[in-house]
Amino acid sequence: MLSELKANLRRRAKFDVVVVLIVVLLGFIISHQFDFLEWIYQYSRQYEHYELDEIVPTLLFGVLAFAYFSYRRWHDIKLLSMYLEEQSLTEPVTNIANRRALFAVLEQIAQEDKPQHGFILISVFGLDEIRNKLGFITVEHIVIELLYLLNQELEDDQLIIAWHTGQFIVHAPNYNQAKAHLLAERLEQANKTATQAILRKLHIQSASTIVTRKTSEAELLERLEDNLLD
Repeated sequence: MLSELKANLRRRAKFDVVVVLIVVLLGFIISHQFDFLEWIYQYSRQYEHYELDEIVPTLLFGVLAFAYFSYRRWHDIKLLSMYLEEQSLTEPVTNIANRRALFAVLEQIAQEDKPQHGFILISVFGLDEIRNKLGFITVEHIVIELLYLLNQELEDDQLIIAWHTGQFIVHAPNYNQAKAHLLAERLEQANKTATQAILRKLHIQSASTIVTRKTSEAELLERLEDNLLD
């Protein structure tokens, strides 16, 4: 949906540019046929009390003012668009990347010449029992604490993505299979250092794979889930 909206906006921008060029061209043709400056000069001399000779510089300053105004509004809309796009790629509760972010990552990988990216699937078991005993609010707090522990094992350029309830995918650029496997093992043990006993009781399983070519979302998930079952 977001990519379709952006494509539609690009088409509208191109159409508006064409319209502006056509209007400018028509203005030039009409001005060539009817010499407005000469007309203003003659009438300004004939009706000097109307200050007609002030029209041209006033219009010029008006055009510059509107150009400044348009640039400021364009800059504001650009910032707002970036903010909304960022919000659309994150979960509202945990504030981590969502499924759209995974799709965006795979699109970016598809444009690379020689991609090499590691992906780790993390499955957390035990959250359903906590939800049944203590409720949704407690589970949300536990997930946030767990995500903090998982992020401690990640580097700055690595991204954790929410997939299903209790499932996350980690994207590790420039990782081979061995490094991805080691990272998956560290993530499995991330909750063991937690101070809360309820976090230490959670069981984490992980599986890793690498992407070296254009890969669809379904293909990536199938490979990760197969490795998790193995």
